[in-house]
Amino acid sequence: MALLYLNRLFVFGTLLPGLTNYNRYLKACNPKTFPAKARGIMYYLPEDGYPVVLDGDGEVKGVIYESPDLLVILPEIDEIHKFTGIESQSDLIREIRDVTNLETGETVKAHMYLWPPAKADWLRENAVVLEDGDWANFLRKKN
Repeated sequence: MALLYLNRLFVFGTLLPGLTNYNRYLKACNPKTFPAKARGIMYYLPEDGYPVVLDGDGEVKGVIYESPDLLVILPEIDEIHKFTGIESQSDLIREIRDVTNLETGETVKAHMYLWPPAKADWLRENAVVLEDGDWANFLRKKN
């Protein structure tokens, strides 16, 4: 059963379709793509120029990618997120979370990168909350 989880990844930031990291890491595996949402609070890191998500009661909008090739690609994506498998040594952590497929209404399990809870205070002091949890919308407004 756990293997089923490995073919789904929920993304909300630089890995969204059409953005640089999507083109670099995911485009070649031609994943099935579904609009989706997950639980969490999105923060924008102005100095770094990308969003992160902290566990919380907000809603994060993004997409689910499904592909058997994700198992091969995840280690590369772990590297860009500086995920080592050890929270204290990682910029982000990767967890399996419940994500809602907005096309079907179904809740599925997917990998998702999150801000480590141990660093939550730093994030709250140094980042900006994106209330709508929608990075694509933020980029449209910014440009």
